[in-house]
Amino acid sequence: MAHNDRFDLAKIREVPRWRDSEVFSDLERDVMDYAEAMTLTPPTVTHEMVSRLDEALGHESVVELAMMVAVEDQRSRFNSAMGLASQGYSDRCELAPLAVPSQS
Repeated sequence: MAHNDRFDLAKIREVPRWRDSEVFSDLERDVMDYAEAMTLTPPTVTHEMVSRLDEALGHESVVELAMMVAVEDQRSRFNSAMGLASQGYSDRCELAPLAVPSQS
């Protein structure tokens, strides 16, 4: 994978509006849909979501994806429950503002 494919800042900036942005593939949208469904309370993951990802990525990759989403969700929920906030890095970095989230 080329460096630009792994760290495409223009693409990263589009994550808040992943549903509407044209920069993501169908597979990337399926992954983000799954991650969002996993982190809702209660989770809304469907058999169809898992089947699509399993067919596209393979079972081992879906298990790894689920674990990574779960770890990041746990970290986020812990930080929120403990009142931990951003350290302000994004306020001082030189990145342009992120895209505005799309309406669900």
